[in-house]
Amino acid sequence: MGFRLSCIRCGKHFDNRKNPIRCPSCGGQALIEYDYDQLSSIISREELAKTPSSMWKYSFLMPLMKDDFIISLGEGGTFLQKAERLGEELGIKNLYLKNETVNPTGSFLDRGVAIEATEAKSMGYRALKCVSRGNLGASVAAYAAKAGLSCRIYTTLGVELGKLYQAVVCGAEINFVKTYDDALKFLENPCEGEYTVSVTNPFFLEGIKTTGYEVCEQLHWSPPEFFVVPVGEGGHLSMIWKALRELSYVGLIDGVHSRLLGVQAKSCSPIVEAFRKNLDKPAKPKDFGMTFHDIAVRQPMLGELCLKALRESNGYALAISENKILEATRLLAKCEGIFAEPAAASTIAALRVALEDGIIERSDKVVCIITGAGLKDPAAVKSLIKHSAAETPIAFMLASSLDSRLGRTKRLILKILQKHPSHGYLLWKTLTQKFGLAITLPSMYQHLQELLAAGLITVVNEGSPSERKKKVYVLTKKGETILSSDFTT
Repeated sequence: MGFRLSCIRCGKHFDNRKNPIRCPSCGGQALIEYDYDQLSSIISREELAKTPSSMWKYSFLMPLMKDDFIISLGEGGTFLQKAERLGEELGIKNLYLKNETVNPTGSFLDRGVAIEATEAKSMGYRALKCVSRGNLGASVAAYAAKAGLSCRIYTTLGVELGKLYQAVVCGAEINFVKTYDDALKFLENPCEGEYTVSVTNPFFLEGIKTTGYEVCEQLHWSPPEFFVVPVGEGGHLSMIWKALRELSYVGLIDGVHSRLLGVQAKSCSPIVEAFRKNLDKPAKPKDFGMTFHDIAVRQPMLGELCLKALRESNGYALAISENKILEATRLLAKCEGIFAEPAAASTIAALRVALEDGIIERSDKVVCIITGAGLKDPAAVKSLIKHSAAETPIAFMLASSLDSRLGRTKRLILKILQKHPSHGYLLWKTLTQKFGLAITLPSMYQHLQELLAAGLITVVNEGSPSERKKKVYVLTKKGETILSSDFTT
C-alpha cells in the first residue's frame, strides 16, 4: 500500500524519503497519509483479530515498502491492564493502563525507532545517530545493534544514567555536549551513510501512533472517553489523535469521540501554558527547576501539532507538581505492580487532579499511557524510596549504606562544596586537575545523583529569570554532619 507526505501547515503533498521532516514549500511539519478509501475496503476487525498481537499487525497503516526487511525486537502488543485497585483508590471504575514499560528497552519510543531502523536498513545506511535525553538513545542503540549498524548518540551531562548505560552496553558511541540545543546542531550535517533518528521524523511518528491502534482494538473497538498522555516533545499525544482519526477513516471505529489530556511537570510546562493562554505555539517556561527529563522540554519540537490535537479533541492540559508525580509513581506500583519512571506515572497524578476538578467524570472510561520503566531513572527511584519509606528500616538502611561507602570521590565532592557551591563541570575539573582523579563526567554525575538522593547535597538555580538557569550544587546540613563525622574523615 502506498503513502505520501503531507504538510500540516500548507496541505501540500510531496515525496522525499531522504528528507521527509519539513515541507519544501513552507517548512511545516510533515506527516504521512494513506489512501484511506482503498484501505477501508480491504481491512476488517475480523481479519485483525486473526493476526498475532504486535504493532506490525497494523502494517497496512505504516510507511513500509514491499521489500523492507523489518527490524524488530518484539516492540508493541503491550498489555492493557484494567486497574481495579488503583481505580478504587482514585474513585473511578473504568480505568485502564497501557503498559509501555514492557517494550524491549522499556519505553514506547521503541515503536518509532523500529520503523526508523527498518527505513535506514532498507535504504542502505550504515549508521544511526540521534540526539537524546535518555530513552531515545537507549532505544536507538539497541535497534542499531539488531540491524548491524553503528550508532552515535549526542546527549547532555545531566542524562539519567540508567538510560545511558543501556546505550553504552549496546555499543553506541556517546558524545557529551553542554546543552540539548548544542546537541541538535550535530544533526544538521550528517556524514555520508548516517541516518538521523528524530522524534519529528514522520516515519518515527508512524511507529508511536500504534499505541492508539492497540488500545482501541484491546477495548473491542470502543475507544475510551479520555486518553491521558505524558507530554515532552508532544509527538505521542499528537499521534494517538492521528491514530484515532485513521481508524475512523477506514471504518474500524465509529467516529472519533475520545478526548486527550496532556500532562507536564509544573517546573517546565510550555505546552500547558500555551493551552491555557490559547496560543498556537508553546510558551517559554518561566522557570526550569529540577524535574523529569522526558517531560521537561523547554521548546517542544512538536508543540504546535500537540496543541492542535488537544483542541481538536476538546481536550485538556495539566501541569502537575513533582511531589504529586512521585507520589503517583509509588501509588501505581503499590496498587497495580507497575514500576514506572516518574515521567510515565505523571498520568496517574494528572488523573487524580482531573477527577477532583471535574475535568474527567468518575463514570468515564479512561486509559493512562505508562510510557517508560522505573529503573531507567535511578536518582528518582532513590528519591521515591527515601520519601515512601521514611521512618522505616529500609530508609535507615539506604542512608547508612551510602554513608558507609562514601569513598574518596564522594568525600572530595562534599569537601569541595563545603568551601563553596559549584557547577558540575567545575567540580569535575577540580577533581581531575587538582586532586588527580581519573574520573569520567558520567561517573561524576552518578556520584552527584547518589549524593542528591541521600540528601547530602542539593541543587539551586543560578541566574536571573531572563537568563538560562545553571545548576549549582550546594552542601546540605546533613552533608555537613556526614562530612564532619569521624567515619568519613
